[in-house]
Amino acid sequence: METELVAIPGTLCAPGVFSRVAELLAGRPTVRAVDWMLDDGPWGIETVAERVAATIERPVLLAGHSTGGAIALRLAATRPELVSGLLLIDTGAHMHGHGDVDRIIDTVRVAWGPELAAAVLDRSFARPLPPDERATFLRYAEKVPKAAVLEALTSQRDLDLTPVLAGLSCPVTVLHGIEDRARPIEQARAMAAMIPGAEFRAVATGHTPVWEDPEASAEVVRALAARIP
Repeated sequence: METELVAIPGTLCAPGVFSRVAELLAGRPTVRAVDWMLDDGPWGIETVAERVAATIERPVLLAGHSTGGAIALRLAATRPELVSGLLLIDTGAHMHGHGDVDRIIDTVRVAWGPELAAAVLDRSFARPLPPDERATFLRYAEKVPKAAVLEALTSQRDLDLTPVLAGLSCPVTVLHGIEDRARPIEQARAMAAMIPGAEFRAVATGHTPVWEDPEASAEVVRALAARIP
């Protein structure tokens, strides 16, 4: 039976961000992107990880992008029997050094609206998106409840998953965009070094390599799948 890839996008990020990789993988493995931000709350990292785990019936490849990476990491640590391989994309075990998270949280509280969603979206790519792609992602972001963004980011800010890294037993790949303006690549290298047997892959993208370089991202997925015993 073909392995499934369960993909968890970041805060304000549409599940469709994984569509280009899914198309290139052509069902090997199949990709199921999780629309966790439009689910009913609560939206804390631990709670969302439990909700995603409840949808998994057999071991899967698990991918998490940005905040979705923290959710995936939490799920892999607490329900290792459900995860055959883990892909962490432009994320981290903590938010230390993620310098603008408090500013973003404060801005969400006092100035929630389309301009904030656009600013978060635009910094997630190394180069400006074509207008039609940008409009598609913005339409999704505008449907996300303010409460979901606040709770997810506050939970991620207050959570440090560093202690679980050494205990991960499945194959792990850390994928990071060299031009990421949200998370320094040094954080990703340090996280990979703390995970037994983890592979690190840097690509010439911004914060969202699964959309910016789907070919390289699909190659990383295939390589990770090949490492599953």
